Amino acid sequence: MADLFVVPHASASPKIASDGRPPDWEERERALDVEQSWIVEAPAGSGKTGLLIQRYLKLLAHETVEEPEQVLAITFTVKATAEIRERVVAQLERAARGEALRDDNAFERETRTLAEAVLRRDELLGWQLLEHPRD
Repeated sequence: MADLFVVPHASASPKIASDGRPPDWEERERALDVEQSWIVEAPAGSGKTGLLIQRYLKLLAHETVEEPEQVLAITFTVKATAEIRERVVAQLERAARGEALRDDNAFERETRTLAEAVLRRDELLGWQLLEHPRD
Protein backbone atom coordinates (compact mmCIF):
# COMPACT_ATOMS: atom_id res chain seq x y z
CA MET A 1 0.00 0.00 0.00
CA ALA A 2 1.34 3.41 -0.94
CA ASP A 3 1.50 6.26 1.52
CA LEU A 4 -0.61 9.28 0.64
CA PHE A 5 1.39 12.45 0.18
CA VAL A 6 -0.72 15.59 0.01
CA VAL A 7 0.87 18.84 -1.08
CA PRO A 8 -0.74 21.24 1.38
CA HIS A 9 -0.96 24.29 -0.86
CA ALA A 10 -4.25 26.12 -0.78
CA SER A 11 -3.48 27.72 -4.12
CA ALA A 12 -1.79 26.69 -7.34
CA SER A 13 1.04 29.18 -6.82
CA PRO A 14 2.87 28.29 -3.62
CA LYS A 15 4.99 30.83 -1.79
CA ILE A 16 8.68 30.10 -2.04
CA ALA A 17 10.90 30.55 1.01
CA SER A 18 13.96 32.78 0.82
CA ASP A 19 16.17 29.70 0.36
CA GLY A 20 14.21 28.76 -2.77
CA ARG A 21 12.33 25.86 -1.20
CA PRO A 22 8.54 25.61 -1.18
CA PRO A 23 6.86 25.52 2.23
CA ASP A 24 6.12 21.80 1.81
CA TRP A 25 9.74 20.86 1.05
CA GLU A 26 9.87 18.25 3.83
CA GLU A 27 6.89 16.38 2.35
CA ARG A 28 8.46 16.61 -1.10
CA GLU A 29 11.69 15.11 0.24
CA ARG A 30 9.68 12.24 1.74
CA ALA A 31 8.11 11.62 -1.67
CA LEU A 32 11.63 11.23 -3.10
CA ASP A 33 12.25 8.25 -0.81
CA VAL A 34 12.55 5.58 -3.49
CA GLU A 35 12.30 2.82 -0.91
CA GLN A 36 8.58 3.60 -0.56
CA SER A 37 5.64 4.06 -2.89
CA TRP A 38 3.73 7.32 -2.83
CA ILE A 39 0.48 8.74 -4.07
CA VAL A 40 0.76 12.48 -4.61
CA GLU A 41 -2.40 14.56 -4.48
CA ALA A 42 -2.21 18.29 -5.07
CA PRO A 43 -3.90 21.12 -6.98
CA ALA A 44 -2.99 22.02 -10.54
CA GLY A 45 0.20 24.03 -10.81
CA SER A 46 1.59 22.91 -7.46
CA GLY A 47 4.57 21.02 -8.88
CA LYS A 48 3.37 17.40 -9.03
CA THR A 49 4.95 16.77 -12.42
CA GLY A 50 8.26 18.31 -11.37
CA LEU A 51 8.24 16.09 -8.28
CA LEU A 52 7.52 13.04 -10.45
CA ILE A 53 10.43 13.99 -12.75
CA GLN A 54 12.74 14.19 -9.72
CA ARG A 55 11.54 10.82 -8.42
CA TYR A 56 11.96 9.24 -11.85
CA LEU A 57 15.51 10.59 -12.11
CA LYS A 58 16.31 9.44 -8.59
CA LEU A 59 15.07 5.95 -9.40
CA LEU A 60 17.15 5.81 -12.62
CA ALA A 61 20.24 6.77 -10.62
CA HIS A 62 19.57 4.24 -7.85
CA GLU A 63 22.18 1.52 -7.42
CA THR A 64 19.59 -1.27 -7.67
CA VAL A 65 18.47 -0.23 -11.16
CA GLU A 66 20.45 -2.16 -13.75
CA GLU A 67 18.25 -1.37 -16.78
CA PRO A 68 16.21 1.79 -17.36
CA GLU A 69 13.17 -0.35 -18.20
CA GLN A 70 12.99 -1.25 -14.49
CA VAL A 71 11.63 2.24 -13.79
CA LEU A 72 7.98 2.69 -14.67
CA ALA A 73 5.64 5.65 -14.30
CA ILE A 74 1.95 5.03 -14.81
CA THR A 75 -0.09 7.95 -16.11
CA PHE A 76 -3.70 8.36 -17.12
CA THR A 77 -3.13 9.58 -20.68
CA VAL A 78 -0.75 9.07 -23.58
CA LYS A 79 -0.22 12.84 -23.55
CA ALA A 80 0.94 12.74 -19.91
CA THR A 81 3.29 9.86 -20.70
CA ALA A 82 4.84 11.84 -23.54
CA GLU A 83 5.21 14.92 -21.31
CA ILE A 84 6.99 12.93 -18.59
CA ARG A 85 9.37 11.35 -21.11
CA GLU A 86 10.08 14.71 -22.77
CA ARG A 87 10.78 16.42 -19.45
CA VAL A 88 13.06 13.64 -18.19
CA VAL A 89 15.02 13.65 -21.46
CA ALA A 90 15.18 17.47 -21.45
CA GLN A 91 16.68 17.43 -17.94
CA LEU A 92 19.25 14.83 -19.02
CA GLU A 93 20.13 16.81 -22.17
CA ARG A 94 20.57 20.05 -20.22
CA ALA A 95 22.79 18.32 -17.69
CA ALA A 96 24.84 16.64 -20.44
CA ARG A 97 25.43 20.02 -22.10
CA GLY A 98 26.25 21.65 -18.77
CA GLU A 99 23.57 24.21 -19.54
CA ALA A 100 23.01 26.91 -16.94
CA LEU A 101 19.94 26.46 -14.77
CA ARG A 102 16.94 28.46 -15.95
CA ASP A 103 15.90 29.24 -12.38
CA ASP A 104 18.60 29.09 -9.75
CA ASN A 105 16.54 27.72 -6.89
CA ALA A 106 16.79 24.66 -4.65
CA PHE A 107 14.29 22.66 -6.71
CA GLU A 108 16.14 23.23 -10.00
CA ARG A 109 19.52 22.52 -8.39
CA GLU A 110 18.19 19.22 -6.98
CA THR A 111 16.74 18.24 -10.35
CA ARG A 112 20.09 18.97 -12.01
CA THR A 113 21.98 16.96 -9.38
CA LEU A 114 19.65 14.01 -9.98
CA ALA A 115 20.03 14.28 -13.77
CA GLU A 116 23.82 14.33 -13.43
CA ALA A 117 23.65 11.20 -11.26
CA VAL A 118 21.58 9.47 -13.96
CA LEU A 119 24.14 10.44 -16.60
CA ARG A 120 26.94 8.93 -14.49
CA ARG A 121 24.93 5.70 -14.11
CA ASP A 122 24.12 5.78 -17.82
CA GLU A 123 27.81 5.97 -18.67
CA LEU A 124 28.75 3.28 -16.16
CA LEU A 125 26.16 0.80 -17.45
CA GLY A 126 26.16 1.83 -21.12
CA TRP A 127 22.46 2.59 -21.31
CA GLN A 128 22.78 5.38 -23.89
CA LEU A 129 19.58 7.01 -22.65
CA LEU A 130 20.01 10.15 -24.74
CA GLU A 131 20.41 8.05 -27.87
CA HIS A 132 17.47 5.76 -26.93
CA PRO A 133 15.08 7.87 -24.80
CA ARG A 134 12.15 5.48 -25.20
CA ASP A 135 14.03 2.96 -23.04
